[in-house]
Amino acid sequence: MLGLIVGCSNSRNNGNAAEAAAPSPSPANTAEHSETRIISTIKGDIEIPAHPKKVAGMLYVFADHLLALGIEPHAMVTYNDLGFPEYLADRMKDTIAIGSGEAPNLEALLEAEPDLILASKTLNEANYEQLSKIAPTILFDNENDEDWTRFRQTAEIFGKEAEADQIHTDYEAKVAKVKDELAAVAPNETVAYLRVQDKQLQLIQPGDNFTLFGPLGLTPASVEGIDFKDSWNVAISEEVLPELNPDRMFIILRPGESNKAALDNIMSTSIWANLTAVKNKHVYIGDANLWFAGYGPIGLSNVIDEISGAYSPES
Repeated sequence: MLGLIVGCSNSRNNGNAAEAAAPSPSPANTAEHSETRIISTIKGDIEIPAHPKKVAGMLYVFADHLLALGIEPHAMVTYNDLGFPEYLADRMKDTIAIGSGEAPNLEALLEAEPDLILASKTLNEANYEQLSKIAPTILFDNENDEDWTRFRQTAEIFGKEAEADQIHTDYEAKVAKVKDELAAVAPNETVAYLRVQDKQLQLIQPGDNFTLFGPLGLTPASVEGIDFKDSWNVAISEEVLPELNPDRMFIILRPGESNKAALDNIMSTSIWANLTAVKNKHVYIGDANLWFAGYGPIGLSNVIDEISGAYSPES
């Protein structure tokens, strides 16, 4: 959690006469670059720029947060060494890649010269001191918080709470509209949410934290005897599919040729061909970078658009 901003200060240059004789920036620019704020974090009070210009993110969701607020990230980790998420890449052409969230390249981060670093307690507590030597670092301990709570906490750093609240309001209005549309188009249909990863077909456990079942209220297909235990997914064999037999399937394909080959093998079987969703051409393949990593405002909104599009007559 982050505390509220508790104070402001103006840093002063106490350099020697030679430094003082150097050309001075305009008063407006001086104020912009010297003004700082003190904020309370889980690592105590830290001083950050009042108007950060070169923000680095050590968790890929920060890219979504910043872009939603109209801030282009200066430097950002990638998603599992796969580059920036495709749904954001066009807006990050000038953003410096600094390794993955799990294996950040601190040398590249140092060379990027950020003036503020946004970091994750889970991934970055061990290297917090190193990060803090590069630039003021805010360590967020909110990975178990709801997506929109996390987004607003990011917005607070930049004084953009009002913008964040409006983005959230617009999203909720979109969800309500699409939910009503889907209820009218397919009121009695069942949906299966699946993933192909590690060459396995996995069934995703229905829950409020997934857009299909929580916000949009779609009816999950079910199979007796499947035990998710404490996990949100479970590997299933293709023999389970006829019992599941949903009206629609959303399949998230993780990158990698082995995963694509595994899905191709399943799709070549007679079991697959006889499924209701397959016969009616109601199978949709989603990008893992969006569906599993896009839990910022832009990603969440794009997923709603993809689901809505899947139910359109033209799909």
